[in-house]
Amino acid sequence: MNTLYKTFFLFIIIVGAMSCGGSKKAEQEALAQARRDSIALAKQNAVLPIQKKYGAILGIPPKEINNVPLFEFIDDWMNAPYKLGGNTKQGIDCSYFTQYIFHDVYGNLIERTAQKQFDAPDTNKFKGQHNLKQGDLIFFNNKGSEFREITHVGFYLGNNRFVHSTSRRGNSGGNGVQISDLTKQPWQRMFVAGGKKPKFSNNTPEN
Repeated sequence: MNTLYKTFFLFIIIVGAMSCGGSKKAEQEALAQARRDSIALAKQNAVLPIQKKYGAILGIPPKEINNVPLFEFIDDWMNAPYKLGGNTKQGIDCSYFTQYIFHDVYGNLIERTAQKQFDAPDTNKFKGQHNLKQGDLIFFNNKGSEFREITHVGFYLGNNRFVHSTSRRGNSGGNGVQISDLTKQPWQRMFVAGGKKPKFSNNTPEN
């Protein structure tokens, strides 16, 4: 009887040790998973330098810069000089620039010239500037009239800001690819219409 008791007691000790070891291992695995989850969440909530940069330029919170590929594209082209008919970083005109945005960011090929982009059947034109959303085209001419030739086109970013390649000198003193304020002159006077184009890419969110 005494031997049986000792054997049973030893069995209890072994089972307890195994149980404690299993719990410790499970606890370690849970802590490791919690760390991985914490790191993933931190990365998800991290604000990228490009979001900070263009959030400041557009006057919006950095987290609202959610289409990072678009702003990486813009940043790569920023301050490239204007050249009529140009299509490189040594010189580019307004409609080549918008065509490149749609092709490189959205995977969509649009028309070559500002007038053709305006006239295209799939361009949904509208007058109300309050309806402008990121990704819309903005059309201009010297008279602000839809009955005159469209001479300039830009790409709307949000908060009244748009990016374009222009022969006019911006705040930096140079021409070319820059971000301008639609509410300022001469752009407000020259505004003809906004235009929504279809976008084919599914991995580029819009604001």
